[in-house]
Amino acid sequence: MNFRNLAGACLISIGTCAHALDEVVVTPARYAQSLGEVVPSVVVITREMIERSPSVDIAGLLRWHAGLEISRTGGTGQQTSVFIRGTESDHATVLINGVKMNSATVGIGALEMINTSVIDRIEIVKGPRSTVYGSDAVGGVINIITSNFGQDDENSASFHVMQGRYGMDEQGVRLRYGNDQALGNLSFSRLDTQGFPARNTSGTDHGHDNETFDFNIQTKVGAGEVALGFWQAKGNTEYDNFGSDNDQDRKNNILRAALTVPVSDNWHSTLSMSRTKDEIRQNQENSLSSGNKDFAFTDRVVYDWKNDFTLNDHVLVLGASLADEDTDSLSFGTSYRENTDIYSVYLHDRFARNRHSLFTATRYTDHEDFGSAVTWNLEYGYSLATQTRLSASVGTGFRAPNSSSRFGFGGNPDLREETSRSIEAGISYDLNPLTALSLRIFDNRIEDLIDWDVTISQNRNIERARIKGIEAALSHQSGPWDIRLEGIIQNPRNETENSRLLRRAKRTLTGSLAYSREQFFVQINSLVTSQRRDFGDVALSGYGLVDVSAGYHFPYVTLALKAENLLDKEFELASGYNQPGQSVFAELQIKPM
Repeated sequence: MNFRNLAGACLISIGTCAHALDEVVVTPARYAQSLGEVVPSVVVITREMIERSPSVDIAGLLRWHAGLEISRTGGTGQQTSVFIRGTESDHATVLINGVKMNSATVGIGALEMINTSVIDRIEIVKGPRSTVYGSDAVGGVINIITSNFGQDDENSASFHVMQGRYGMDEQGVRLRYGNDQALGNLSFSRLDTQGFPARNTSGTDHGHDNETFDFNIQTKVGAGEVALGFWQAKGNTEYDNFGSDNDQDRKNNILRAALTVPVSDNWHSTLSMSRTKDEIRQNQENSLSSGNKDFAFTDRVVYDWKNDFTLNDHVLVLGASLADEDTDSLSFGTSYRENTDIYSVYLHDRFARNRHSLFTATRYTDHEDFGSAVTWNLEYGYSLATQTRLSASVGTGFRAPNSSSRFGFGGNPDLREETSRSIEAGISYDLNPLTALSLRIFDNRIEDLIDWDVTISQNRNIERARIKGIEAALSHQSGPWDIRLEGIIQNPRNETENSRLLRRAKRTLTGSLAYSREQFFVQINSLVTSQRRDFGDVALSGYGLVDVSAGYHFPYVTLALKAENLLDKEFELASGYNQPGQSVFAELQIKPM
């Protein structure tokens, strides 16, 4: 691995160096396109960035980018949420290789179950993507890609082990093989940590263990192509349940299969099927559940038929999907079992000619419980010159309440679906091939936002919420030095009650300074964020963090040290819950091929 070249990647994000604009992304429109053609704000985190980052989990990786705020109820393995540009945590659609993993019971994707050792890259799209990915993608999309075929098809094998504070012990192996007919990869990782007390009133450490398996293959069949994939994460997490020390078993798996056939030179048709399962099983009886053990299950099967047409300067996508969701839950004495069918048809068109780029999309959704909804996106980009690009977009979002919001503990069967309309405008400017600036403003209005009312312990609809903000980014690379700065100023408001939305800061600034020469690298990440509100009108203080990593690349072996929260700051991401103190980790990677 050449870390000097790695530094030149300029930490691809909303401020992107000119030579990184050829980076290919697949998440914004569900097909491959260069980053320079994409209008919405996109963050790309590559495998190389993950390996040199000071962060040891996915929450740590995401928080260094403006507009991605993390909430976590303790340490590794505890429930982790992400707020994209001030929207709700269940407004972020989390994908594994393009397949939705969000639970239909609790609504969010289980980020805490995703080990970074099996990830090839992460693509994050900020802004509404319900037109492309259906209900839930009101705030944006996080796509975890474990099989980055087409980007790097060299045969490879690697093994790594990492150990550090709180009894953290991780091992992993990654294998990759390909020839002219087939490509495949296999990954396995095991993580165990003794943890620390999740709540600040507890004296008991709350640990977590996780085993992750991932397999993907892509092979030619005649003129067509078949892709198969299976990802599974299972483990146990100890947690504080209102003063009692409990633990739960968790299993998430995703099975996917797809057949792509070239009907003609400019028409490719893909038929795919995916199945997502999310299982949570409590290991202690709940007195409110008549001595039974609480659980929450989601089983989702999706059939999708997607057709890509290339017509001169247009890429046209026409498709239809059917989702069948089964949910089953028992929580605090309240149980339910639901089955929901969701039908949708969608149409996208991307037009690119000379300095112009236009993306239009619409989606019709027929939800069994909430009727029909139409969402749409309109995005336009224009290059004034090779150094300057203007962009503007408007889009709508739609989210149906999940089963727990309606029928679980504190559920409200009369909840209405959430709708949104977002407007965004931006400008990017390349001072030179190694220095880039960008600025974006956004305004997202949400109607019937679903919120928890602590006074009656029940979910409710808020008539109006609005999130306005501005993002800015600077990236610069000079010789062995690489610098990135990102900042956001936002105002996430409950306009009905004139209050700030919970656990979201008004101001956040992140920065990264990296140095690499020959086989040595060092990186310093920093973050400063302002005060936030939590339940009970509790004020969470602003905080600052500094993380550091350093490593040396020998032939076939890389040694690295990672330090999180270097200054040992005390801070909370959720009221009453501890976060890791100063933590040092040592990592060994062996890459024989």
